[in-house]
Amino acid sequence: MSLSSTGLVTTAHEKIQKELNSLMQVLEEVQAHIPEGAYLRGMNALVALYKQKHTAFESIRSGAMMSNWTTLDDILQEDIELYYEIADVADRIVAELCGRNASIYNDNFVRLGDEQYIFGRLADYKPEEGNAGYETSPMVLHHAIQVIMKRLFNDTYYELVDVRPVSCLCGWRGPHRNWERHIDNMRHQRWLNTENRNRQVAYSAYEANLDQSRQFVSQILSNARRENGMVYIKEIDILSLSPPQGETAFKVALEEAITEFRNLTGEHVVFVSDETGELSWFA
Repeated sequence: MSLSSTGLVTTAHEKIQKELNSLMQVLEEVQAHIPEGAYLRGMNALVALYKQKHTAFESIRSGAMMSNWTTLDDILQEDIELYYEIADVADRIVAELCGRNASIYNDNFVRLGDEQYIFGRLADYKPEEGNAGYETSPMVLHHAIQVIMKRLFNDTYYELVDVRPVSCLCGWRGPHRNWERHIDNMRHQRWLNTENRNRQVAYSAYEANLDQSRQFVSQILSNARRENGMVYIKEIDILSLSPPQGETAFKVALEEAITEFRNLTGEHVVFVSDETGELSWFA
């Protein structure tokens, strides 16, 4: 069987289907004028013809055409009409999966974010009566999906690398493909060195605040009232002794001291309000 014979098979399939549809329409039109038994026999005959058509074309798809399998590149060089048929099937499948306004001939025919979903549907595509895959041969369907997959991959890659911009904390913004070149750029390196110096200065200040905060916390706990395994700390003492800067460091120092008391002496720290004497929270 020649490559172009797949087109003949598709044409024959379409003609037979057209005649079967005509018979169905005739039966529907005369239903009211013929005995019910005659109508049912006609419908049963149509169902049988549908099944026979399906069996016959399935046999062609799984037999003769499989023995003439040809690569897409060879088809493009040797049978341009068959290549156009593959492209047409691919276009109809795209319309099925992505919406009737989508086309294989359009850029980015898949909506942004739906790429993985469409990849999955293509991988699991099953020829069923009425869809584009059912009306062609396995080879044409395979190559049609191959064409769609390649286009979808290229469009997705182009979107990620060339179109979708990325940004850097240094203020640069540009295509993803330029990222490697950007991070080696002198402007970015100067910004990075400045950020590292700022972080070192901030960390040194934090360490100094933490040491000072540990001294304040030690002073608070040494003056606290102790009864029955409880250490009572007035909130007003914390407010008066905590440093105006480095509040995070002071909180860390306080939590360290509370944990140490609980682990080493078994005492629990209790915070009380200076005005009412009521417990505010336990540690």
